[in-house]
Amino acid sequence: MVHNFLKIFILILLNIVMLDAGHPKNLVWNGGPLHLQCESGSDLWMTNRHVKENVIAVKTVPYQDEIYIITPRMKPGVLATLWLIIRTKNGVELQPYPELRDHKISDCNAIQNAVDFYLDHLGKLWVLDTGVIDTLANPRCTCPPKVVVINLLLGKLIKRIDISSLLEPTSLLQNIVVEYGIGGKTFIYASDASRGAVLVHEISSGAGWSVVASGPTTGLQIALVKRTAHTVLILVRLHHPGIIELDTTALRRRDSLTPLTVFGEHSKPVVLLGADGSHVYLRHTECSDVLVWNTHDAFNSSRLNNIHSAGPRLTTTAVAADPLKHLLLILDTNYLDTLQGNSPTYHKISFVSKNCH
Repeated sequence: MVHNFLKIFILILLNIVMLDAGHPKNLVWNGGPLHLQCESGSDLWMTNRHVKENVIAVKTVPYQDEIYIITPRMKPGVLATLWLIIRTKNGVELQPYPELRDHKISDCNAIQNAVDFYLDHLGKLWVLDTGVIDTLANPRCTCPPKVVVINLLLGKLIKRIDISSLLEPTSLLQNIVVEYGIGGKTFIYASDASRGAVLVHEISSGAGWSVVASGPTTGLQIALVKRTAHTVLILVRLHHPGIIELDTTALRRRDSLTPLTVFGEHSKPVVLLGADGSHVYLRHTECSDVLVWNTHDAFNSSRLNNIHSAGPRLTTTAVAADPLKHLLLILDTNYLDTLQGNSPTYHKISFVSKNCH
């Protein structure tokens, strides 16, 4: 018995050591500290002035031992809009991903303004590119909206999908998720807040359509969640109470009516931060504490488990799961202070055990 107890203790100790060795307690940086590869062309560097103070990370995702972030082009001087985090002895640096040339403004083969991404089980990163840059300063459309697919194993951009036919001039793209259906079909779902709609695009046929799920809003967030026997799309309207649920089976049938289920119509408004399997991560609009909802239980915004507090003047903008290390990556920033002034945004990625919920 003593021998077995010793073995268990050693295994636990090894897991803790591996966890600490693979991930520090947190990663912190200000603005956009650059890490440029030698092969990057000097012409791109000279024609793209980098303003560190204007770089604001809003999303993060882990893959194997790497971490990727999105920094939308809200203001001028954002050299790239998708980055790989490089951990050096001096701290965090940001490397344009896959390459600097993949972010050249007005080159419609390049990413103009990434606002969201989705990592699938095959190691493909699906990036939602609105084509509109400098959104908070002087918005201008440089290219049609598209979805860019990047193979993270190869480190290459492998596909560009034009979704402009699904949009209207006032469309406001915000979130993207991807679902692999029966028969090998792949479906892209993207949210258009200006219409309260979900855009659906089927890859193999190139067919696309939109499904109105709510009234127009300033923000429409979506997440893919696994139920016991099917998959649903969770929708959150910013500053509106309650959440909406759509069965993706109905969503994928172009000409069918898509039934909606609404939960918590009289509860506090929430902000959607991420999802992992049957768990959805949220926060109340007036609070920065990260909450988790196990979707096997009924939704009640007043009875969600608190798993993280951002801290004074910080706001959580994203939660992503690392299934291999059984961790959650939580991105906190003081971006609200940055938008009101000229100081670089303070970013912090915390690593939280998934056992906390």
